[in-house]
Amino acid sequence: MKNQNPNQTDFISTDTLDRKWIDVNIPCKAACPIMTDIPGYIQAIMEEDYETAYQINRMDNVLPGVLGRVCDRPCEAVCRHGRDGLGDPVSICFLKRSAADFGMTPPQLSFKSNGKAVCIIGAGPAGLTAANDLALRGYSVMILEQFDEPGGMLRYGIPQFRLPYSVVANDVASILQLGVTLRTNQRVPDERGIQKLATQFDAVILAGGCMLPKKIKLSGIDSKGFYWGLDFMMAANQETLSTSFKKVVVIGGGFTSVDCARMAHRLGAEQVIMAYRRIKDDMYIGKHELEAMEAEGIEFAFLVSPEDLVIRDGSVTGVKFIRNSIEKDRSLKPIPDSEFIMEADAAIFAIGQGAESDLPGTEETRHPDNFFIAGDFRNGASTVIEAAAHGRHIARNVHQFLSGIEGYQDLVHIREIPQTGRERDYDFIPRQPMDEIPLIERREKTREVEIGFSREKALIEARRCYLCHYNFQIDIDRCIYCLACIDVMPVNCIKMAKGFQISPGGDLHYLETHLWSEVQAIVIDNDNCIRCGNCVRACPVECISISKYSLEVAEQPMMATKE
Repeated sequence: MKNQNPNQTDFISTDTLDRKWIDVNIPCKAACPIMTDIPGYIQAIMEEDYETAYQINRMDNVLPGVLGRVCDRPCEAVCRHGRDGLGDPVSICFLKRSAADFGMTPPQLSFKSNGKAVCIIGAGPAGLTAANDLALRGYSVMILEQFDEPGGMLRYGIPQFRLPYSVVANDVASILQLGVTLRTNQRVPDERGIQKLATQFDAVILAGGCMLPKKIKLSGIDSKGFYWGLDFMMAANQETLSTSFKKVVVIGGGFTSVDCARMAHRLGAEQVIMAYRRIKDDMYIGKHELEAMEAEGIEFAFLVSPEDLVIRDGSVTGVKFIRNSIEKDRSLKPIPDSEFIMEADAAIFAIGQGAESDLPGTEETRHPDNFFIAGDFRNGASTVIEAAAHGRHIARNVHQFLSGIEGYQDLVHIREIPQTGRERDYDFIPRQPMDEIPLIERREKTREVEIGFSREKALIEARRCYLCHYNFQIDIDRCIYCLACIDVMPVNCIKMAKGFQISPGGDLHYLETHLWSEVQAIVIDNDNCIRCGNCVRACPVECISISKYSLEVAEQPMMATKE
């Protein structure tokens, strides 16, 4: 049912079909774990309004500077601009960074205290996002962080050449400016600590993350030159590595292994080899990470699994591997008699992280009713954006628990506009490359490699976006079936249609027809539409409208009970 808001020109819809429209037609937003308004902030950049672009990001994903550098970019994989024949995906992540680089301002938000207090254990992405969201709802929020600085893995597990400390500090500062209190060097050691906090606060959230490396049984792991991946990164970031090495083998296929390999290169290693048990396409990293490693001279060994360390006089001298084959069901099978030794004076096993087992992170543990678990500690190691999304989810659960609201509902805001501001020529703009420092300067481990888009590049890249939040529709009561729109469409997005049906889930189905005797309507397929506006300009009776769709998650008040 749609109702017009008397204070705005928006229509507010709770119809399943309108909500479904967003997931189908704005694939980048649907793919983002925290549902960032991607076309919203990109259009702001198109209009050279970087402050608005930043504020949209700040409201949605809380950490724009951080995520503009280290997000794993699930949105770009589904970007419609990357489909066959349409070019490369829009650089959504880099544009997020541009919004922060050029538009970062203190949060301009107003809220009043509700008199309740929440304690959050851990200042990683999940804890920070939960703190932000609860502060905006009027809660007094205190974060307890066990390390010297906030950020968790952002501060201690990711190298500065990818994520400078100053960027983390700036994003954290914008959250503290909401009145959130941060206490560092505060470790909550066990269940008793949780129980005590639960009596002092209205709610407690454990968002400790996964800071312990996953381990496998190997002989010689106490030898000089052996490292667990996260331990290696934390030691390198904290300047506590006391040894040097020439040949380094990194075992793993994820982001931590990439960081370890690139860090070893910066620490002076003459040869760095990344060894992975599967093939390149199976690695948990993006194309840009592979390109960066290849540019820095890092080598790869695929379809190999470690069997043991080679130790001499208490030091690592190599790693024993066995070769693998991939079966039809994608399982791995060791190849008999294929063992070999890869020489190395440092072996880094970056095979994932887990949570600390002495804190209450399982569903079976008895917790106070006002205790919640957020982020990686509950779900296992994940990406930064996934951890932030779960922090938001738990913050909503806490608010529902403490405020007594019924829950939440999705509201679709629909606003009719005259034009999108997008031009057909924008379709032919190539993806803009990210500027980087020269290879000769990459031995410095605190020097950021990617230096960001210039304002000019950000504007050009933003123009490539199809602005998928715009819905083009034809009023069939006014349409004269002249086919002028079909004549000017640059892609196959306007069709003669018949047999309209709406499924129980809200999906709209129809059949394309080329027979005039069967035509029930001329329709615009927004999943293929590139929002160029040719059809609007060509229509002689002005029966094509454009509406902007946006999503709001609103509270549902508790229903009054009848006596």
